[in-house]
Amino acid sequence: MSHSRIQRSIRVRVAGGALAVVIAGALTGCFANPLDDIVNKVSESSAKDAAEQIVEGMTGGDSKIEFGELPADFPKEIPLVSNDIMQSMTVEEGTMVVVMDSRGLKDIAAQVKSDFADWEEVASTDLGQMISAIYKKGDLNVTVTIMSNDDEEGSIVGYTVTPAEN
Repeated sequence: MSHSRIQRSIRVRVAGGALAVVIAGALTGCFANPLDDIVNKVSESSAKDAAEQIVEGMTGGDSKIEFGELPADFPKEIPLVSNDIMQSMTVEEGTMVVVMDSRGLKDIAAQVKSDFADWEEVASTDLGQMISAIYKKGDLNVTVTIMSNDDEEGSIVGYTVTPAEN
């Protein structure tokens, strides 16, 4: 494997890890979200700027965070279980989209499995309150993480899209 390919692989993993950290911190409720204070004290624009700086520091590249919007370049072949978009984040090596859905964990998991029926399922886990699966098709990997929403009824679904390793 060439040096540049190894570096790209490391950047993709760091970006994926950063995306996972942000989604976990923002959504699990297991620990305080470091962005809560920012959002409560400053305007949405300033909060987005601060969040982007945090992610850029973690990944070493540019990022773009949006609330309530799907990124313009989000791959159309990736089906979402809901159009109720909470936030999206784009970094050089990938994109994350988080949606809300009023249904329960198992119902959404069944829909995701159906939505990705023509994709290769690379891995999956069911931890009770969180179900996750990784799908691959062509040059894309999609990790779908479904979590029960402790604060309200329904579930939170995160889609992390990264280039597939060949």
